[in-house]
Amino acid sequence: MIFGATETSARTTDGGEGEQAAGGSGSKGMLLLLMVMGGGALWWYMRSRRRPVPDFSGLARTSVASGSLLAEPSRSDFKAVAVEDEITSEDKAAFQQALIEIQTAWSKQDIAALRRLVTPEMLDYFSTGLAEQASEGVANCVEDVVLGRAEVREAWSEGATQYATVSLTWRARDYTVSLAKQPGEPGYVVEGNAEQPAETTEVWTFMRFGTGRWLLSAIQQPA
Repeated sequence: MIFGATETSARTTDGGEGEQAAGGSGSKGMLLLLMVMGGGALWWYMRSRRRPVPDFSGLARTSVASGSLLAEPSRSDFKAVAVEDEITSEDKAAFQQALIEIQTAWSKQDIAALRRLVTPEMLDYFSTGLAEQASEGVANCVEDVVLGRAEVREAWSEGATQYATVSLTWRARDYTVSLAKQPGEPGYVVEGNAEQPAETTEVWTFMRFGTGRWLLSAIQQPA
């Protein structure tokens, strides 16, 4: 539309002065368009830079965790990298409790419990994973979980909503079994190792409104 208006003005203006005026109008119009586009791009960058983006490429396996983030600092040392003073000891205890409760609910396939612990988007995420397992006739088993490291990467607020991103590392026997087989039968373990523990690291983002309860809002694989 800007270029079309410039050409029309050039045709309806007499002499070189008309051409110069049309050219000036077109330049101003292009400059205004570039300024609007630049401002919009800057706003989108600042918004997307802070908000966590969930990784839904595959279901993260979780389980009941043993060990304590707070009681055993030698194995579970919280290190607030971004803004330590914004994350209190009560917040850290809430993260640990949420981790254990979410893992327990996942292992029990308890959708009602998950609904109280995660955001609606994450509830869909977990529900889809459990439905896929049921359809395939398998079940994921994560046993003897020992939490190793927990690191607060970042904590920030957007209005009345507070966010905290935490990197969690634990070891566990993580394997998937066929529901059509009995333990010890050939083909019972279809994935993973039922005897050898494996280490897992995931980045969990929690959110809460005001002084409400922390809810899991995203799970990402570490970069």
